[in-house]
This record gives sequence, C-alpha cells and structure tokens, in this order.
Amino acid sequence: MNLFKIASKNIRRNFYNYFLYFTSMVFSIIIYFTFVSIEYNKQVLVMSKSITKIDVTFKASSIVIAIFVAIFIWYSNSFFIKKRKKEIGLYSLLGIKKRQIGRMLFYENIVMGILALGTGILLGSLLSKVFIMLLVRLMGFSIYIKFTIVPKAIINTFITFFTLFFITSVHGYSLIYRFKLIELFKAENKGEKEPKVSIIATLISIILIIGGYILYISAIKLKLNFLYVILATLILVITGTYMFFSSFILFVIKLSKKNKKKYYKGINLIGTSQLLYRIKSSSRTLATIAVLSATTLTAMGIASSQYYGFYTKQETHYPFSYVINMNNTKLDKKVEFIMNKYPKNKMINSVNIKFIKAKTKFPDYTTTCYIISESKYNEIAKIRKLKYVIKLNTSNECVYFTENINKNHTYNTLKINFNNKYEQFNITNFKYYPIINKGIAPRTIVVKDEIYNKYCNNNNIYSVKAYINANKKDAESLTKELNNLISKEYSNANNLFGIFSSYYENYKSNLAISGLIIFIASFLGLVFLMATGSIIFFKQLSEANDDKPRYMLLKKIGVNKREIKVSIAKQILFIFVLPLVLGAIHSFVAVSVLGDILNINLTIPIGISVISYTLIYMAYYLLTVNSYNKIVNSNI
Repeated sequence: MNLFKIASKNIRRNFYNYFLYFTSMVFSIIIYFTFVSIEYNKQVLVMSKSITKIDVTFKASSIVIAIFVAIFIWYSNSFFIKKRKKEIGLYSLLGIKKRQIGRMLFYENIVMGILALGTGILLGSLLSKVFIMLLVRLMGFSIYIKFTIVPKAIINTFITFFTLFFITSVHGYSLIYRFKLIELFKAENKGEKEPKVSIIATLISIILIIGGYILYISAIKLKLNFLYVILATLILVITGTYMFFSSFILFVIKLSKKNKKKYYKGINLIGTSQLLYRIKSSSRTLATIAVLSATTLTAMGIASSQYYGFYTKQETHYPFSYVINMNNTKLDKKVEFIMNKYPKNKMINSVNIKFIKAKTKFPDYTTTCYIISESKYNEIAKIRKLKYVIKLNTSNECVYFTENINKNHTYNTLKINFNNKYEQFNITNFKYYPIINKGIAPRTIVVKDEIYNKYCNNNNIYSVKAYINANKKDAESLTKELNNLISKEYSNANNLFGIFSSYYENYKSNLAISGLIIFIASFLGLVFLMATGSIIFFKQLSEANDDKPRYMLLKKIGVNKREIKVSIAKQILFIFVLPLVLGAIHSFVAVSVLGDILNINLTIPIGISVISYTLIYMAYYLLTVNSYNKIVNSNI
C-alpha cells in the first residue's frame, strides 16, 4: 500500500479528529466562493454597470477576504498539526523514515484540501443565489435572479485555495524535520512557567490606549491634520491593546488572588490559575480579535447609518423632483408637455428662481456664490414645507446656505462683488443644506429684497425652474425622456451637471451605492465575526484535551461535574467577553468623531451592530462551553 492510500485511509479512519480543521477550510471556501460568484455574476454586473468602480470594490474586498481566510486556515492548520505531533512521533518511533512521514502528511493535507474545495464550492453555489438576491434587494432593483454556476468563480477559488493548501501541506511536510522525537511526544504536555507581570508595562498599556483616545477626540478642536492623527491613534491604541492583554489583564488576575475569601472559595483557586495561563497563551490572539472587532463594528456602523440615513439625506439634498436650467426660454413648455404625458408623475408644484451669480470673498478664500432674495427663499421654503423662515433686519445682513458638511465656520462676515465693487455683509445664520437640489446652487446667500433688486440684471442671472412631481421614486420613463430632451437642448455641454438635476436618478444611484456598501461591509463583518469566533472556539477545544487529565484529578479529590462546568463557563466567558468589550469601546470612541466629520448620527447604528455582533458571538460562546464540557467531562 503506497503512502497516498495510507493517507486517505488515515483520514477516513480518523475523520472525527479532522472535523474541526476540515470545517474551518470548508467555511473559508464557502465565504470566498460566494463572494467571487457575486463578483463575476452577469446579472449583478449588468444591474450595477451604472456604479463606477464597482469591479474595483469587489476585487479589493475579495483580496481582503482571501488574505483573512488564508490567515485563518494557517492558524487552524497550526493547531491541527500541534495535536498530531505525538502521532507523528509514534510513526518515527516505529521506524518510518522522515521523508515518508513528511510525504504522508503532505498527501493527507492535499486530500483534505480537495475534499474541502469540492464541499465548499458545492455549498457556496447553493448560497450564492441567496446572497445575490439580498444584494439586489438592498440596491433597490427588482429583477429575477437565476441560479447560475460561474466558471470564473470556480477557477478563481480553486487556484486560490489549492495554492494555500499546497503551502500548508509543505509546512506539514517540513514538520518532521523541525522537531526532535522527544519534542514531538512532549508537544502537548510541555509545562509553562507562571506568567510574570510588569507593572510598568501594565501602566503603559493604559496610557497608550487613553492617550490615543484623547489625541483622536481632540484632533478637530486642536485643528490637527486628521490623517496623521488617525495614523498616530492607530499606532497608540493597537500597541496599547496588545500590551493590555499581555500585561494589564494578567496583572488584574494576579491581583484578584489577594482576595483570599473569594480566591479559596470552591475551585476558584484552580480556575484563576488556569485562566492566567489561558490569557498568557492567547494574549496575541485576543488582542488581534479586539482590533478586528473594533474595525468591523465601526465599518458596519458607518455602512448601516449611511444606508438607513440616506433616505433623510435624499429628501434634504434633492427636495425637488427636477431642477432645470431655464436660460432657454422655450424649454419650459417642452418640459411641461412631456410631464403631461405621465399622469402618475403629474406636476404638483413648481417655482421659477433667478439667482445672481457673484464672486464672494470669505476671510480665507474666494468663490462663486448664488444670491437670492429673502421673499424668494420664503416662497421656496413654503413649497418645501420648511419650518425655517428668514427675516432679515438690515440691508447688510444675510443667511448663508452651503452643501459643505464641515460645520466649523469661524467667520461671521463675507463680501459680495456687485458691479466690480465688494460689499460686506454680516452672516446671521449658517445652514448646511441646499435651497434647491444639490449641485445646482451649492453656495447660496439670501439677502434683503432691496439688495437683490438693486443688483439683479440680465448679465449676472442664472435662471432655473424647480418642479415637484408625484411618485418621484417611480419616475424612470419620465426621467429618461426629460434627460434626452435636456441633452439635445444643451448638446454642446460636456455633461448636465448644474443644468439638470433629477431626484429619481440620484435616488436610484445613491440607493444602489448605499446597498452595495452595506452588503460588502456586512459580508466582511460576518466573515471577521465567524472567523474570530471560530478561532477562539478552535483554540479552546484544542486545549480541552490537554486539560482533561487535570479535571480527572479534580474529580478524584471530590469536585463534582457541576462545579467543573461552572468553572469552565467562567473561564471561557472571560476569554470571549474581553476582546468584544474592548473592541466595542474602541469602536464607540472612533465613531464619536467620525459621526461629526461625516455629519451622520452613528450612535444608534453602532449600538445595533454591537448588539447583533454580541448575540452571534455569544452563540459561539455557548457552543464552545458545551463542546468543552463534553470533552473534559466524558468518562470523568
């Protein structure tokens, strides 16, 4: 019997022992294959062709997923190999040559990889349609999704994972040459010294994290370069997080030993000692999970806030169904003629607006602004049903409307160039939304009627007409016909930006982009969550067999199964909760500033993300505790 057949029989005979590693490979393949199936799906490509750089977005996301699952599989493979060192040592003791053992390990890993590839691609093919349907719904499209098998996705997945399995197989092959026989037999039983704790490192970890928080939160007030601040904050907080788990937590656990009453109660003495070693051996893993959790929660919070908040922004940024440049006086009748052809999108209201285009000087820059009268603004506000009404007291007062979300204006005056002469105005209020649709008059100044009438003339007028139509979210045909009309009328224009603004076009485009963003963010979040949860699960079960003799000894000295279960549940809860709590704190601090910069409320989305994340995470906790108990309590 050759080594390949021995490897195959060994896998079949001990498949239960291989189950965790096999499952982790299948999970990784399903995730990656499902995502690249969406990336290469023809219906998705046709549906989203209007979205610029969607292919780049998918490719970048698939690379992130590929890197992450590669790390995950390598991590799983390392634990799997550790569990087999005694078995490998036995083969060597029986006289099998190292080269033959190495080849057998190589074949085993390749066989398992091929089986996992087949299983993962099959399950991924079944799941891909479900995920595509979800993506389509989030992007606001209504199309029937066909079940298709994408050859490109299969080839891409096969090449990616076969390469990865080949590398891990070579790693397994080299194992026999990297360890002595005695090391292989003692791999699982190697004793560890009690962790030493540095008070200095403990203090530094807290200083780094809090210092990073303070720097980040103070960045805007101190007017620091935000990109440099983010980089510095990441370095401080990530370094502090790794030191937090390797020093601070160990210090707290050791400190808890001084509470003699609690320490000597039940089997807390043994549980505390075991937890100390668990944290020490898992400190880097837990720190990595905390950082990943913070990143995932922040990204998911921003994505969900942008998706669910875009409806409100859409109404604020595009209050009118259509806004059209009316410098061509005959265009108005043509537009109304087309609108009359679509009763379901009948015109409800309209307003003619004549802006004065003028150079405007602010304390630190000069730009073009659009001037309207106080009475015209109030007319627009009535049509838009805005509560804010303007009442200027003097002729040198004005109100400034801008689409710029930066709310940190420190100036309160501006100068407008009327007839080559600058006149100064006092700004009585700032408003951070457009008077009409976004992009048409991005910086608008409202002045007294007498000032507007004094300087208004045919040479500086920018005339538009704004319409409010029924069923503006369902106006594809009307919008298409109006677009064709405007394109013909302004055939010399490079594009229609500033000439024609449509609520429907922007609504569909923003919904598609927001849907794509939340889908990718949620997909990546799910990958990170399941992978990090699986890593802890896998690591704890790997340690369960090592701990079994210790729990057998506890049983012999009178400890019952219930006390053992409670001790295990407490230790594993500590392991699961620590990175989650610290990651959530990092995330809340991150959004405290990002929300202001992006002009969105991230508190509720982050809260929902944390709750959802915690629920799934706790499912892993319960599964881990249950599986751990089955191992250590079996035959006790």
